[in-house]
Amino acid sequence: MRKSLLQAAVAAALLAGSLGAQAATMTLTNWAFGSGNAVNATLPSYNGVAGGFVGTLGGAGALNGQIYTYCVELDQHFWFNNAFNNYTPVSATSQFGIDKALTLGHLVSYLAAHPDAVDDAAESTSMQLAVWNTVYDTDLTLAAGGTFSDTSSYAPYATELLTQSHNQTQTQNVYILQSADFQDQLMWRQVVRGNFNNVDDNRVPEPASLALVALALTGVAVARRRRGAA
Repeated sequence: MRKSLLQAAVAAALLAGSLGAQAATMTLTNWAFGSGNAVNATLPSYNGVAGGFVGTLGGAGALNGQIYTYCVELDQHFWFNNAFNNYTPVSATSQFGIDKALTLGHLVSYLAAHPDAVDDAAESTSMQLAVWNTVYDTDLTLAAGGTFSDTSSYAPYATELLTQSHNQTQTQNVYILQSADFQDQLMWRQVVRGNFNNVDDNRVPEPASLALVALALTGVAVARRRRGAA
């Protein structure tokens, strides 16, 4: 499992190049399952509604299109149906390090493998709590006593999602949509042929991209031969 996250870390530089330097535009249009639900979280403190969102992403290269997201932070905000154009997609590994990225990867991969695990507003609220717990805490429980906890009725299922997904095989690349001014968002795409940080459609690399990869690999091989000869 850690090998897959190492692959993701190595591919982060390639991902950054493929997504381009221009800031992406994110527009969230609605709750993913009709509404959010009130939670009562601590450290950081948050008393408000929580859940997943749907919207669109543009200017992000291969990640463009419809998106399904969850909030990453508790100290920022956004508004529905507003286009925010200062987002930068990065890998979860580069944002949080391997351990948290691994937990997030297991979590969203569990959702992909079990679509009925989160398919209504209440479960979506629990999923949001599970994401926040991963970001702000180091355990797999929303119970009081950890760095992050919640006393709402959605907390027990959030803990169940974290524990059930803990050993899930990772099938999803996890990305963070970063913004200096607005809410960072979590999104993911299916891994293509085990290559972490690819996207989940049927696109294949363009010939120019393949040539660049081949050139880079050739350069590495030549450098190794020269060092060996020296």
